[in-house]
Amino acid sequence: MESGGAFPREEFGALLRRLPNYARLAWALANDPHLSRVRRAAVLAAAAYVVSPIDLLPGIVPVAGQLDDMLVALGAIRFALQGLKPEYRFQRLATAGLTAADIDADLQTTRAIAAWMARSAIGIGRQAIGKARDVGGRLGHAVADRAGRRIGRR
Repeated sequence: MESGGAFPREEFGALLRRLPNYARLAWALANDPHLSRVRRAAVLAAAAYVVSPIDLLPGIVPVAGQLDDMLVALGAIRFALQGLKPEYRFQRLATAGLTAADIDADLQTTRAIAAWMARSAIGIGRQAIGKARDVGGRLGHAVADRAGRRIGRR
């Protein structure tokens, strides 16, 4: 993954392609008798969070609204998987077409996208402040010039 300021496009694409696999895995984990009720409940709670219109960042906010959902879902899946014996954990992952490395990579990708969004927002904010200062300065000069002309006419 790039550490610079570019959007992690390839990693994001890989994450999107794995979403159906995560849905299958979450469904299997929510119904897995090898898991404690707490770990199954965590997966179900994460699923409810993902589909709920009420969450930290609403889904109508492009990308950011889905990032928090992805972090919650991946965190719950990871938590549930930790409750399984290693051989059964790998079997569950393989059945869903995933690996533990996929989960780690996708968590890293969501963090990288969040950092990219924060850097972008800061950059946009700085640009907006600069533009506002420019406009404010020109407006201030125009008002002062106009006021000076009026005073000169009296």
